[in-house]
Amino acid sequence: MIKKWILFFVCFLGISIFVVSETSNVVTNNTTAQEKKEESSPKQKEKEKVEKKEKIDIEDKGIHHEIIVTATRAEKDIFEIPNPASIASYQKILEQAPNNITELFFDMPGVDINGVGPNQSRPVIRGLRGQRILLMEDGIRMNNPRRQQDFGEIPAIVDVAGVERVEVVRGPASVLYGSDAIGGVVNIITQAPDYGLRESKIHGNIGYRFSSADSQHKGNANLSGSFGNLGFMLSGTYRSASDYEAPAGSFGDIDLAEDTVINDTGVKDKSLNLFIGYRLLDNHDFSFKYGYYESKDAGFGYVDPEIYNPGSARIKILYPFQRTNKFSLSYENRALNFLLADGISLTGFYINNRRQLDMNIFVPFGIPGMPDAGIEMLQENFTDVRTHGFRLEITKVYFNRHIFTYGLDYVRDNSRNTDLSSTQVVGFGNFPPTLDNTPQLPFATYRSLGAFLQDDISFSSRSSLILGLRYQSVRAKTKETPGLESEPLVNSQDQTLVGAANLTYGLTDNLRFIATVGRGFRSPNLIERFFNGATPEGSAFQSRNLDLKAETSFNVDLGTKYRNKNVYFEATYFFNTIYDGIRVSPTGNMISGLPEYKNVNIDKLRVQGIEALVNWNIMFGFSITTNFTLLTSKDLGNPELPYVDTYSSKLNFYVRYDSPKNLFWIEYHLRNNGDQKDIDLGDNPIGSIIPGFTVHNLRAGITLFKKSSFPQRVGIIIGNLTNTLYSEFSNASFFRPAPKRHVVLTWSFSL
Repeated sequence: MIKKWILFFVCFLGISIFVVSETSNVVTNNTTAQEKKEESSPKQKEKEKVEKKEKIDIEDKGIHHEIIVTATRAEKDIFEIPNPASIASYQKILEQAPNNITELFFDMPGVDINGVGPNQSRPVIRGLRGQRILLMEDGIRMNNPRRQQDFGEIPAIVDVAGVERVEVVRGPASVLYGSDAIGGVVNIITQAPDYGLRESKIHGNIGYRFSSADSQHKGNANLSGSFGNLGFMLSGTYRSASDYEAPAGSFGDIDLAEDTVINDTGVKDKSLNLFIGYRLLDNHDFSFKYGYYESKDAGFGYVDPEIYNPGSARIKILYPFQRTNKFSLSYENRALNFLLADGISLTGFYINNRRQLDMNIFVPFGIPGMPDAGIEMLQENFTDVRTHGFRLEITKVYFNRHIFTYGLDYVRDNSRNTDLSSTQVVGFGNFPPTLDNTPQLPFATYRSLGAFLQDDISFSSRSSLILGLRYQSVRAKTKETPGLESEPLVNSQDQTLVGAANLTYGLTDNLRFIATVGRGFRSPNLIERFFNGATPEGSAFQSRNLDLKAETSFNVDLGTKYRNKNVYFEATYFFNTIYDGIRVSPTGNMISGLPEYKNVNIDKLRVQGIEALVNWNIMFGFSITTNFTLLTSKDLGNPELPYVDTYSSKLNFYVRYDSPKNLFWIEYHLRNNGDQKDIDLGDNPIGSIIPGFTVHNLRAGITLFKKSSFPQRVGIIIGNLTNTLYSEFSNASFFRPAPKRHVVLTWSFSL
């Protein structure tokens, strides 16, 4: 099989070279930007890089001269790429002072969040979330196969204070990045020092953030520098946040008479990051990176059900601790000039992710006068996932108009865990609990190997065609596990081939039409493949399914972009159909007196919608930004069963003023989410629909001593100005509203 797909890729490479050689006869012989880059001296390259970054920082205020890497694996102006994408720049991160990178997504079209508090929020892209979104740090996969499908890895394990920018690609990107990129990709690009400039310099930064909503205090420090060809960066953060409060008010049929605490939304966490880079012979870069993150007492958040729905079950989900250690070693050569390679990038990595998950479920008996009588179920799970892998990426330019990007990526996860569950009747005396320490998931490995090839053909300075293919093989195997000695060892595997075609056509220098067609996929994770035991709430038995296939998708985007000196506009229509969607379904059998459920490939999901964005730099420092998203979704395999995971619409509106000398700025932000009526909530206390909401925010900042050697920045944010009770969609049915009106103060000092 391996020989077949290698032969397939070689044939594709040959065909692409032939196509480009023919088209090269009709294109101009002007020197391309890639050629100019190669001809530049290393010092000139660094100078151009700094100038480009300064230009981006200035122009990012409204006219979208932004460089993106994630969409095509080459540095391109976001105006020139065919993929719908958004960027949160370093400037935006400073101004919005988010708890973690997901809070930057509120103002992006097609992107929402799931989860509450500074630690547990995760991205939702075009109504897809969890393991259907690929989360990366500097191009390294962060998704954890031990996580539940609906709750992927938390972006908070990357300290937002050390982030340079965040790139979000909306829609499948499996050709370049493999499994899980079925709904979109979030690439968190961290800060790194400049080095190789033949000069020495030291920089530092100290910052502080206070939030009144959760009495949060956060401090961070950063020290970076270079000594000729050697560069380094060291940074750290500490944060302490309490549970926040939601305001009194009404949300659907739920009424809160007074400000209410959202339990388990606080956290204590800290991080440490180290980067060391060395440039050898002008074109050879070696770098080492280490990242550490630790959090304590971070939870999913909940409102005491006695406040809004007396007599209902209480579900408390808490992470007493989570700890990650990340190591990566990279090598990059930008001037090979080989027959099959002009540049090469190789990154190896090791990640150790350890966490404890506690679940406390209390189901009252509903006896009048005895609210504490019921069944209490406690479950404690400890998981240790150790991951190692590499990504090899090679680029080659042919005939001045053709850029190949191809390579291999490999990742292997080794998962170990322990489980302890307790069931006890409470409220009627001292009944002994029933204990069970049988692991619900055996020790297992998850191995993924992929090969990819992308062909970027430039037909003119305005138009290009990108073709791509990927083959992926995923294999998961169980291992000998204490407590499961009698269970046979099993394995499960799948293989997938996906492709994509992306077209950018420039009618004029200011107008682009884009079209993308492609497939994505998501391989089943360890829980979906091997979970075997009673579900945490004790109401069913979930059996393993070794025959699960990978989810696949077919996605189409059609859109247009327009940009001139003061206006930027884009609009995209998309539809994404997921085949063989994995869902837990009843089998009709009984095991140990409980109904049996299995993960099976039965869903056929369709998500479609419209995304639009307008930036307008008016004059005298004033600008307006607005974006709009309209989204519908359904389960085509079962039309009577509603499938939605976001609000029906989303509108963002910004009015901003920047002082002519960039000394201060002020911004008003309005966000409106429309009602979601196409949903079956059963007897949920919120009612028959999830109601929409409108929330207002105000932000401002000032730079002090700008021209001195020690400039300082002070910022203020007033969130939820009208003190509205509301909830993000994924937090609504399991009611976890957003914070009440609050103030965020930030201060940073540079040297």
